[in-house]
Amino acid sequence: MKITRRFFFGLASAIAYGFYAKSNAETSGIALSSQIVINQVGYYPKSPKLGFLLNLSNSLNNQVELVDASSQKTVFVSEVEESCTDEASHDAIHTVDFTNFSQVGRYYLKHGNLQSYPFDIGTDIYQDALSKLLRSYYLQRCGIAINDRVTGVNHPPCHMIDGIFAHSDQFHQAGEFKSTQGGWHDAGDFGKYVAPAAVTVGRLLSLYEQYPNLFSDRQFNIPESGNGRPDLLDEVQVELAWLLKMQREDGAVYRKLSGKNWPGNILPNTDTQQRFIYGISTPETGKFAAAMAMGARIYRPFDANSAKTYLQAAQKAWQFLQTQPSMKVDWFEGDDSGSGKYLFGEWDQEESLKTDLDDRFWAATELFITTGEDRFDQYLAQNLPNFNYTVFSWKDPSSLAMISYLMLKEGKGSEQLKADIQEKLIKRANILLEKVERSGYHLANDQFIWASNKKVAEEGITLMYAYQLTENQAYLTAAVEQLDYLLGRNHFNLSFITGVGSNSVQHVHHRIAEAQNIVIPGLVVGGPNTNAQDGIAPKGLGPLSYLDDARSYATNENAIDYNAPVIALMGMLMAQADLR
Repeated sequence: MKITRRFFFGLASAIAYGFYAKSNAETSGIALSSQIVINQVGYYPKSPKLGFLLNLSNSLNNQVELVDASSQKTVFVSEVEESCTDEASHDAIHTVDFTNFSQVGRYYLKHGNLQSYPFDIGTDIYQDALSKLLRSYYLQRCGIAINDRVTGVNHPPCHMIDGIFAHSDQFHQAGEFKSTQGGWHDAGDFGKYVAPAAVTVGRLLSLYEQYPNLFSDRQFNIPESGNGRPDLLDEVQVELAWLLKMQREDGAVYRKLSGKNWPGNILPNTDTQQRFIYGISTPETGKFAAAMAMGARIYRPFDANSAKTYLQAAQKAWQFLQTQPSMKVDWFEGDDSGSGKYLFGEWDQEESLKTDLDDRFWAATELFITTGEDRFDQYLAQNLPNFNYTVFSWKDPSSLAMISYLMLKEGKGSEQLKADIQEKLIKRANILLEKVERSGYHLANDQFIWASNKKVAEEGITLMYAYQLTENQAYLTAAVEQLDYLLGRNHFNLSFITGVGSNSVQHVHHRIAEAQNIVIPGLVVGGPNTNAQDGIAPKGLGPLSYLDDARSYATNENAIDYNAPVIALMGMLMAQADLR
């Protein structure tokens, strides 16, 4: 075993932070480290601007200075508000409000000897971050050589013989080869899964469909840049092409492709084990149908042939679902020895999947929007009462279905269904506002489990939609604050996105980053996870159960469906800022 400096750093950090966090959780009276935490990227001139002063020791000074980073002159003074104790972390938090200052520039907050990381106030603060987040998908591509001078990611083509069937079914024999190269590696390992792929495609295409002006050709420097199409559509098409390969002849869709062993910290081209295609499932088939139906209408102006293929694939998947009266999953013991299940709640200890109705609902919605066929609208009318508006994920994609329908132009779809959806969404948003009010960090997510950062971003998206529907400023402020948390206004004073902010994650659980000893920019990590299944991050501490350590796969791994909601929330805020 090769012992590296990173290993010793991670071990020392784990031990030190473990003692600190345990003491913090068990002894509320302990003296905690004081610090000023802010959104390390920055703030729009007309947006809410709130920082937090954490665990302030007794001080007669109740003022925080906003200092120009260039001139070192104080340009604004904010009174420190009364502290509250965040019940989840036990941090004592003073709010610092500098919303009334709007001069463009680079600044930091100062209180006595305490100083925040620098941040910008400006009109284009998120452009660089958005490009890094989007470009990360290119760096996850499978089956091609990557020699990226920007990030240092460098490896020959990988997984060129994906894949062989793990089990026999009525169409294929175990051991038979089917060409399933391409697509994106799902996360820090090299598996490829239909469930997160479909919801990632859905979230990204939904953002493009609603805000096409956010995206352009040559936006984030990928091989297809310069072809006249927005780079986002070029990149998403890479994943759509792989998804098509996972469809069976009768329309059903295979669940995933991976090896039987988890790869070590190696480059993908050296992962030479056999890789297997695992059985079909109706949940994946439903999500596939939805993503393909979206692709059919969105790519039509750019690539009519591909759009036609996507629609045919979506319709074929829907036809298969009509032959299945209930959820069906072809799963066998041993299927998950080197990959995630994406079926059972093995990571976040939530209940296993019990239904595919949410997936069928999403598929029917997108097929209705694309084709206009009444049978799909009738299906929605019959099934909408069965769903609440909840957080969008591979476990339940129904909320994106509702948004897609709600955003239809007047005269398209049922106005009554739209009214019912809006009522469900506002009900959810009001629950989120109550959570924000109770949280010292103004978080709408109170479930610190696997991929909690993804949930933070998704709840922010819900709040943004609520603002768009009502123009209630409270929703917008709360949405902004979810992104503030992800970009550094948190207990760790850490941006959870690599290469974004002055103090960002450094040690992501990611094979390529580890193998090359580099930090790949634009990766969102899972974040605090009280279950800490890896045995590295501190366990049982809610929002404190996190460690920036490459061994902590339960808190510090990236995945394609973690980036997508952060991109969407950031993009929505960018679009909203352009309107103000």
